[in-house]
Amino acid sequence: MTVTAMEFEAAGTRRLPLSRWLFAVAVTVLSATLLWVAARAHLEYSCTVKDTPYLPICPETSPDPGDLRSELRDRIHRNPGDSWAWTLLLPVTADAEKEAVLRGATAVAPNNATVLRWRAAAALDRGELEEAISLLVQLLEYRGSRDAAGALAQLASTPEGRELLQGHIKDSKRWFPRVLDSFSALKLPPGDVLPLVVEAAKQDALPPSTRRAYMQQLRARGQLLDAYGLWLTLHKRQVPLLYNGSFDNAFVPEGFDWEFTSVTRSRAGVVVEQQPGAKRGLVLELEFTGRRFALPILRQLIFAPGGAYRLEGEYMASKFRSEGGLNWVVYCTSNGSSLLAKGSPIQDSGGIWRTFEMDFKVPADCGPIASLQLEPAQKYEAAAGIRGHVELDALKITRVED
Repeated sequence: MTVTAMEFEAAGTRRLPLSRWLFAVAVTVLSATLLWVAARAHLEYSCTVKDTPYLPICPETSPDPGDLRSELRDRIHRNPGDSWAWTLLLPVTADAEKEAVLRGATAVAPNNATVLRWRAAAALDRGELEEAISLLVQLLEYRGSRDAAGALAQLASTPEGRELLQGHIKDSKRWFPRVLDSFSALKLPPGDVLPLVVEAAKQDALPPSTRRAYMQQLRARGQLLDAYGLWLTLHKRQVPLLYNGSFDNAFVPEGFDWEFTSVTRSRAGVVVEQQPGAKRGLVLELEFTGRRFALPILRQLIFAPGGAYRLEGEYMASKFRSEGGLNWVVYCTSNGSSLLAKGSPIQDSGGIWRTFEMDFKVPADCGPIASLQLEPAQKYEAAAGIRGHVELDALKITRVED
């Protein structure tokens, strides 16, 4: 059984847009932040850059802002194309003259990093968000500005900002991952930027490491449905309810594939490996060493909206010494991990492959994401240790009539 887009959307909830007054406050804060950053950068440059040795702009002690303004104006009067003088004049110019100075700096140095910051801040002040975002994207892509990444992250957390950023996502491979990094650093809800991440994934603008980190953020916040939606988008095809049930594909970390605790073999209580099986392709091999191990042994988060389901599969166990055997169990993820079902124990089969099945029901209030886990029937055996060998293959989940 595969997951359709209609089923997935029916299981989700609609996100409420932020109010416009809150967006206006955010824009004001962004504008003030950019102005402060630009002023600080200019003041640092004012006593280090001397492109006209015969006319130093910094004496041994820092000049009065008024004196600095006069010196910079004199430089511009002597040479109207003096780009450094224009950019250094910006932070020390009176508010009444700042617009004119910014026009001059833009004319002679439009792509200067500091001028771009001031231009973006001015656009935000005027409420011209489209221009501000375009300038911030340019600043981030070509200058690697951390401040621009933070500003774009805050804008991307609003409906208006996301809508305007959509037009820039096609060519975002160099800068959008930095916006996602800022989302995490600023502790913004990762789900807010999901539409842009989905579009970036469609445009192949997200490195694998960025995709994995973002999905991990969604899962850590408990936004499992959003994470699963992204998982479907990344695959660009229908996905079975139980992913990689034949164990023939390499495991995908931070996704909705099989999960298990990885421990060095010398210390592991259970070694989990994909191994070739006779006439079977790859199978999952569980080698129990007698040492303690973490629970669950194996887990996969599955898309299972309310309804009835059946888990089927095959196993082979040899020299398997366990008092209670192993159980497949299903838990809810949205209401305290309540137990939904427990299958019949997997015991030693004498090295012969056997089939198993387990029916389970997911109530409507369980949420659309459930957890399928493999555990020892007697929990104490995780601490005491188990010995033996178990292989799994041909697992699948189907939805059945209730």
